[in-house]
Amino acid sequence: MGEFQSTVSALCYSIIQERCRSLQSDLGFPHNDAVRFVLGQHGRMTAHMRFPLIVLTLVFDWWGLVRFGGLFHRLSHGQRWRQIEAWQASSFGFCRDLMRFYESLVLFHEFSRFGEQTARDEQSESVRTRTAA
Repeated sequence: MGEFQSTVSALCYSIIQERCRSLQSDLGFPHNDAVRFVLGQHGRMTAHMRFPLIVLTLVFDWWGLVRFGGLFHRLSHGQRWRQIEAWQASSFGFCRDLMRFYESLVLFHEFSRFGEQTARDEQSESVRTRTAA
């Protein structure tokens, strides 16, 4: 896996761990689906949008060296989350926008999957109730 994909994966894992805790016990926490979704959305972008996103994501990864002494994708979750929060609160709009991009896609994926699972669970319960009656 390339550095870009590793950084996207680390971002997805940290966002899910921090923002989707209530979903983890219900759905088993399948990180890789979210990573594939985010990378797929990136791949669907036009070339002139994909390249700057790759560059900014790699700058974000390398910023971990400055801040914590290691690339973002190799840091612990706690260090990753502090870096994400720092970029979310940055005075530079491109930093905030990059974090908003990743967080929005990850949350969209996770909560749409959560809704899908809830609907299946309710349907299964409905079928069980009808057959038991």
